[in-house]
Amino acid sequence: MNLKPRIAAALLAVAGMIAAGPAAAAAESAADYPSKPIRFICTSAAGSPLDLMMRTTAKFLGDELKQTIVVENRTGGTGAVGMATAMNSPADGYVIVSATGSTSFLMADPKSSYSPDDFLFFRGLQAEPSAVAVRADSPYRTLGDLVKALRETPDKVSVGGYAAAGFHQFVFYRLQQVGNFKAIWVPFQGGNQAALALMGKQIDAAVLTPSSALGQVQNGDMRLLGISTEKRDPTFPGVPTFKEQGLDVVELLWRGLMVKKGTPPEIVAKLSAALDRVEAKPEWKAFMKANAQSPVNLTADQMQRHVVEEVASRRKFLQTIGVVK
Repeated sequence: MNLKPRIAAALLAVAGMIAAGPAAAAAESAADYPSKPIRFICTSAAGSPLDLMMRTTAKFLGDELKQTIVVENRTGGTGAVGMATAMNSPADGYVIVSATGSTSFLMADPKSSYSPDDFLFFRGLQAEPSAVAVRADSPYRTLGDLVKALRETPDKVSVGGYAAAGFHQFVFYRLQQVGNFKAIWVPFQGGNQAALALMGKQIDAAVLTPSSALGQVQNGDMRLLGISTEKRDPTFPGVPTFKEQGLDVVELLWRGLMVKKGTPPEIVAKLSAALDRVEAKPEWKAFMKANAQSPVNLTADQMQRHVVEEVASRRKFLQTIGVVK
């Protein structure tokens, strides 16, 4: 009996099984996903609006996926520390990182270790404006008062906000351009930390998202001098826009989620479908309203394109202020 054909066929079958192994394992893992706890990496400080979004999303998404989601705060480097956690982990959907408009600034720096090609920005969840805030006892009653002081004595007025060369500094830089004034920017690890520094009289004004200081604004300890929306925000109808005060600056900060590129599309699809159900919940909508947030309403592909385009525009800003060449 000639066994050679049978041996050859058997070897081919084994080789085929070996080759199909990773694909089969990936398909199986996607079908079973999530079979263990998921890690949410928040790149901002505990208590910040981003942290609140991540923890609220983790609760609702965990309920939908019937799995525990653990939130870890990994601050530093405008998100670089948190991104490193993802890049050093498998692309399997078990490490999900927060992403914001500030992420685009990090990636806009040519010296950055990361680019939009390293991640899938598969979900935008929130959007809100930037605002200029002062303490209730501040001598600056209007944005015009603050601009006047910065023109006349820039070394005596301190202004700060989240991150160096991030979204809020970008907004403030644009205000400087159209308002013809100079100032020194004081960076913090979170918008809530900038709010605390303002209330502690460490700075004279803060550029932040209103949700970073919602409690202080609502109880009257802090006053918003202006907001970066096109029209007045329904949540803050008494706050004039920058634009109506003669400073034509309109910008929104988004917040969302990203995973390491290479994450199986079936897993991303499962996460996206679960997040669709989360965003449809009355409890989620109530959370958004209570925290002065708007939905982003972009598909995963649209979100990815938005980040790529935003990185390009932010790079021009960084070149203008001399951060990059």
